[in-house]
Amino acid sequence: MNNKLGISVSEMARRLGISTPTAYTWAHRADFPSFCIGNRIVVYEKGLEEWVKKMVESKAA
Repeated sequence: MNNKLGISVSEMARRLGISTPTAYTWAHRADFPSFCIGNRIVVYEKGLEEWVKKMVESKAA
């Protein structure tokens, strides 16, 4: 990760190796670390790391 606080949904999709439509579906989830600035959805980068970690841990349990 880098020093940005937020990244685009398409950047998140690229980093995770998922499709952009799937990334937008996740970005609209209530428990996902994203927010809107105007019409743009921004993903909180540190929150993304934590969310992915939580998903992995919940699957392992």
